[in-house]
Amino acid sequence: MVKQLGYGQPALLLHSSMSSHRQWLSLASELSATHSCYLPDLAGYGAEPLPAIQPWSLAAEADLLLAALPDTLKAQPLDLIGHSYGGALALHLARTQKLQIRKLVLFEPVAFHVLPQLPDASALWQEVRALADALPTLNAIQAAERFIDYWQHKGFFAGLPVRMQQQLALQVAKVSLDFQALSQEPASLADYADAVKSPVLLLSGSHSRQSAQRISAALRSVLPDVRLQRLECGHMGPVTHPDLVNKPIADFLLV
Repeated sequence: MVKQLGYGQPALLLHSSMSSHRQWLSLASELSATHSCYLPDLAGYGAEPLPAIQPWSLAAEADLLLAALPDTLKAQPLDLIGHSYGGALALHLARTQKLQIRKLVLFEPVAFHVLPQLPDASALWQEVRALADALPTLNAIQAAERFIDYWQHKGFFAGLPVRMQQQLALQVAKVSLDFQALSQEPASLADYADAVKSPVLLLSGSHSRQSAQRISAALRSVLPDVRLQRLECGHMGPVTHPDLVNKPIADFLLV
């Protein structure tokens, strides 16, 4: 499913793991006067089924996404916005030049494959691997709780309404595939430096996990045309603090 809102400069908005196109509805509403916003559900989320392809990869995710997009969108420069897993997918699309990107907005892209390339990030890589390895050993509710609490804080999942807990649990199987794709992406920091030439707004939450913040800092150090902006929120800022996150994105795209 790809929802479309507004008219004007095309923009493609990619959501995080355990989410759907709905996380970007407020931003799309703000941009709709100047942008034609395309909001897909990525594989395994929202209205999209769990993919059968194994092993999973960002290349496979990109192929499914591109097949769902209108040909007219793929034939013209667009603004690309991605959060977390969607941010890593946006980086993949930029690096492989599968789309013509006018401006790129990334909110903490979890390009976990970058961590082993950083001499000071071995502990962070082990932390991420421990989370990824634990999820398949848990039942769906336990796995959803472990994942959500990692990105929010301990006890956050338990405080959600039971119906929301159940909805999140239904999607948690895709998270393991997302980790697989993120950890095995065959790209170095130098690859991103060479391929990503569009202006980049890189947003990071000051209260987020160090694993996500370290990846953002690494990308900031290599991308040729990038501005890093820290916001007073956590990793799920686009969902929990949309007013705080949407403004710098809109300002960047409208310049």
